[in-house]
Amino acid sequence: HPNVIRTQKHPDSLIILNQITRPVVDLSARSMQKLDPSFTCSEDTHTLILDRNNIMKLDHLERCPSLQQLSVANNRLVRMMGVSQLRELRVLNLPNNSIGYIEGLRDLPHLTWLNLSGNNVKVGK
Repeated sequence: HPNVIRTQKHPDSLIILNQITRPVVDLSARSMQKLDPSFTCSEDTHTLILDRNNIMKLDHLERCPSLQQLSVANNRLVRMMGVSQLRELRVLNLPNNSIGYIEGLRDLPHLTWLNLSGNNVKVGK
């Protein structure tokens, strides 16, 4: 698919990722534990895929305000905070994590698809 960017495993990958300006950013299976604090999405980025990593906490989502689709499947997430800042989000895919708590869902007016299977979720207001 021409709009998907897959980075090579390499020590400077986080620096390279900071400059991504593609509509679909696929960072699956990179052994990532978190997003780098300087990570940002371009205005063109509408899909961020972080599947099959070791992410326990997802910070810096506010730097991707145009996201419409976020997938963080098969990670180690314990709680999901800050999704309320993703006002354009339509798809939130979070299966097979360890999520016990998620907040901000009611602040997502465009959310049409939510997958929390394989978690032990309590939904906060």
